[in-house]
Amino acid sequence: ADRRRVGRAWRQGDGAGAPAADTEEEEKTQGLLQVLLASQFPLFVGVGALIPILPLYGQQFGLSASSVGLLISSPSVAKLLLNVPMGRLADSEGRRLLMVIGMLVLALGDFGTGAAATLPLLIVARLITGAGLSITEAGTAAWIADTTERTPGLRASFLGVQTAAISSAFVLGPTLGGMAVDRFGMSSIFFMVAVGALLCAAGFATLPEARVKPEQAADPPGVLELLRDRDQQALAAISTAFYAGGACKLTVVPTIATQTFGATPTEVGQLFSIFAAIGIAGTLVGGKVTEALGPRAVLLGCGTICAAAFAGASFAVAAGAKEAFVVSLGFWAAAGAAKSPALQAYAMAVAPSDARGAALALPKTVG
Repeated sequence: ADRRRVGRAWRQGDGAGAPAADTEEEEKTQGLLQVLLASQFPLFVGVGALIPILPLYGQQFGLSASSVGLLISSPSVAKLLLNVPMGRLADSEGRRLLMVIGMLVLALGDFGTGAAATLPLLIVARLITGAGLSITEAGTAAWIADTTERTPGLRASFLGVQTAAISSAFVLGPTLGGMAVDRFGMSSIFFMVAVGALLCAAGFATLPEARVKPEQAADPPGVLELLRDRDQQALAAISTAFYAGGACKLTVVPTIATQTFGATPTEVGQLFSIFAAIGIAGTLVGGKVTEALGPRAVLLGCGTICAAAFAGASFAVAAGAKEAFVVSLGFWAAAGAAKSPALQAYAMAVAPSDARGAALALPKTVG
């Protein structure tokens, strides 16, 4: 019943479910969210640097273009196994602990990726990276939901700004990554990400714990119970579609750019920087449109645009039309960014308060 009320209150836009926050509390919340963003930004830059390089790095270990997906999907395997358990751990042990530990594990995984000398060691390192991501994301998502619970007006706007900050970092990251590869080799990118993760862990350690322990302990809903909820079913389906598109971009686009259109690593990095720049505008517009029209309209429109953009990119590759390929993926970048604030804000709002970490991890696991 509580979960249904939270979902209805958010859809109706009345902010019910939590007492109204005063100006002082809103300012305090904004300050905490700014610390979170400042902590994450160095990591975002590093991740943006490695995204277009990762498939090319895998080819150095003898992976073909068709099998490089093994390298891309390794972290997802760890996340598939750990997302929900880590979400439950965030519900029982707190958010900040997982945020910090996850970043330390992530740093270990990326350092191992850069230092790996054989393919098995590389896969193990990517699995460790996925474990770190699962741990820290479980704590971070629940921390944001808890911190903005009394300031619902800040939640959607912050998620839009956060995604814009990620996109801004991705503008810098791919170009810097391509330049670093040309000068220092591909391994240098992963060491950069490891340093970014350590800086992020240090920032997270300064944040307060946001979890409020319930007065009466009760058994939280299980995975099957969560999946019976229509909101969770919709979130799982949407996440699956968008994560599949993202995986396609990571695996296929760098290879097509280099093998079909003859792009260098620096040019591939610049291409991803262009997409990230488009994503900044898309994110900010998506947040505003979500406030005006609601998340369902935004998610439906963005999903339609993404599907059309991928179809256009496919035809462009078949025709050898480089400009059409770039334009199609530009539309994908804009729509993919615009949907992000709507999807995250909706997920946080409909998550049950007694199982917020597990509920927020569920769509990522299904996706």
